[in-house]
Formats: sequence, structure tokens, C-alpha cells
Amino acid sequence: MSETQQLTTQNHHYVNFPELEIILNKNSKEDEKKVLREYEQLKKLDVEIVYPGHPDFPSHLLEITPILFIKGQRKYLNSDSIAIVESRNVSNKGIDIARKLAGDLASLGKNVVSGYAKGVDSEAHLGALKAEGTTTIVLPYGIRELHQKKAFKEFNWKQDILAVSQFDPSVKWLARNAMNRNKLVCALSDAVVVIESGPERDEQGKMSGTFNAARTALKMGIPLYVLDPRYLDNPPKGNISLIELGGINLDSVNGAKQIDEHIWGKTVGIGSVANQPEPVQLQLFGKQN
Repeated sequence: MSETQQLTTQNHHYVNFPELEIILNKNSKEDEKKVLREYEQLKKLDVEIVYPGHPDFPSHLLEITPILFIKGQRKYLNSDSIAIVESRNVSNKGIDIARKLAGDLASLGKNVVSGYAKGVDSEAHLGALKAEGTTTIVLPYGIRELHQKKAFKEFNWKQDILAVSQFDPSVKWLARNAMNRNKLVCALSDAVVVIESGPERDEQGKMSGTFNAARTALKMGIPLYVLDPRYLDNPPKGNISLIELGGINLDSVNGAKQIDEHIWGKTVGIGSVANQPEPVQLQLFGKQN
């Protein structure tokens, strides 16, 4: 009996795991041993595989990815969620606003989604966790490349955090994957928030990841909230453009309540939002409330 046959026989119980069958079906027989070992390694890291047909796989994600590698609370895949997206280069005021907004959303029982990058992304995650809420980390690389940042070590990863990757487990960070990841960030959220965004392209022609995520939300029919640029010392050009494209002006003080009222209709009496367009006019992508 060959080594591969021995490994397959020893692990005959894997036929009960549809996720493994999906992976094996994509590989030739000679790769079977490697796949089974990779599967064992992922299990040791507490990584789960969520696939079409799995009770926690959001059906609308089929248009984005056929499989997810996750670590943490998979139920947050289908919770009431708000994404906060941002570039790394953000003002201190923007970071403070993002942190407060995330905490306020968490206090209202909303899961905060972001990308774990330095700056607003990390502050959004931490703001939610410090408010005793939950957060979803959407990775632009493979799940095996996830490393716990020092600021996150005090929190309960198994209970309050979900990490998600659509990429093969060992894939390193790539700029194009960061852009591709934006669709997943949006699709896992009931609305997307931009705190500060530069123009769609900078002077060198480089595309803004934040602007790209915002446009992705608009294309997918997901309500986009953009911090009113007047709240910032140097009004970001991207914020102005995104509001012109259909983004909804976000109040820096009552932003969480504003979003809650518009998306879920639970909060009343938000003074600064009376003249804002109603996001309910937009069709949510796949998620029903």
C-alpha cells in the first residue's frame, strides 16, 4: 500500500466532511496526501472551512468566493454588521471618530467589520471590543498568516472575534488581494462606513483602497455612509466625491444611532439626519432584515 493510500485509509472519516471533499476534488490523486496534511494543520490551528451548503455560509457569498477559511465565532458571518473601512494614512481626529463609532455600534449590538490594517481598521476592531462588543476581521491574505497583534491579546478571540479569509491558507499579502477582499468586506455587512478617503487615484495614479471599497459598496447596493468632511480639519477630497456619488452624510457624534435608525429602524430622534436620503431606497445585497 502506498503512503498516500495509507494516509487516506487512516483518515477515511474525512468523507464526512464536505469541505474536504471540495478541496480534494480540485486536486489530483498525487496531491491528496498534501491536502490531507494541510487539513490536519488547519484543524490544529482551530481553523474551520465554511462552504456552500454549510449552515453558516451566507448564500450570497457564492458570487464572491466558493469557500471561506475562518477562525473564531462563525455565527458573526450572519449577524447585524457594519463595516468601517479606511486607509492607513488617517488623521488623529479620524481615528478618534472611528474608535467612538465602533464602540457606539457595538453598544447597539452591531458587529463591526474591518480589515485589521494599521490605523482605522485596527481601531475599529478595538473600539468594538473595548465596548464589550464583537468584530469580524476580513484578511487580505491566507488564514495561516494571521498573527495576533499585541493590542488584541487581552480580548477573547474565541468568543468575540471572527477572522475570515477567502484566500488559500498560506497566501501572503498582495495589493491585488487587498482590493479583491473589499467585496467580501462589503458582502458581510449591512452598511459600509468611510471615515476619511483620499481621491479615487492619487497624483501617481495609484488607486485608493478606501475609495475602491466605497465604490464597491455602492455597486453592490449596500448603503454607504461617509463622514461629513466638515467634521475634519482638512476635508478629504474622497469624502466629498463619495457623497456626490451617493454616499450618505454621516454625523460624527450620533453616527451609530443614525445608521441604526436607517438600516434597522430601531432608534428615534436623531436630530442631524432629517434631510439625509434614506438608505432603505437601496436594495441590500443578499442580506435580508
